[in-house]
Amino acid sequence: MQKRDHYLVLNVKPISSPDEIRKAYRELSKKYHPDLNPGMKAASDEKMKELVAAYSVLNDKAKRKEYDSQAQFQYRRFAKGREKPDKTAWKKPEKKKKGLIAKLLDTFKTKEGKAGGPDPKQADVHFMLGLSMSETDNFLEQAKSEFKKAIEYDSSHLEATYNLALTAYKIGEFDEARFGLQDVLKLNANDPQAKHLLRLLHDPDL
Repeated sequence: MQKRDHYLVLNVKPISSPDEIRKAYRELSKKYHPDLNPGMKAASDEKMKELVAAYSVLNDKAKRKEYDSQAQFQYRRFAKGREKPDKTAWKKPEKKKKGLIAKLLDTFKTKEGKAGGPDPKQADVHFMLGLSMSETDNFLEQAKSEFKKAIEYDSSHLEATYNLALTAYKIGEFDEARFGLQDVLKLNANDPQAKHLLRLLHDPDL
């Protein structure tokens, strides 16, 4: 049974390139090689086993894709029973067609303000924008910001809370991801993906 997340073991972002993963492995394998740590051989042996196991998966394109496709690493859409926002409300009359992100940004330029209390509709609009941005690695920081805004408008938004934690994980902010997953469990103590990912993000040094 896998004890910890492979990316956490190699201390790399889950969106890291193959070259970044190989570099991280080389550096850590040198640092923890048993021959270089004669006074703590048993611990070094265990660490090397963990590093090799993580690298064998992340350095293989097919294995990495299979690993990343696990349920706990997927962004959440809308939960059953939660009303989906009306996308037509985001559209503005215009000659040229724009993508969903551009349409939403146009809407926020005129409607954006501070959250003045629970507003599920505004929360869902920010949630959808974050979801769209999360599809591109370069927009993950912006996606994180939108999921935060969704939670400001609706603190019970389970999907936004999970996606916020997952975005932090994907950009390598593992501590923030742990706190975010704990917030998910406050909303649903039996959330299977949150419990599983939180277990994988266990850090024995904390």
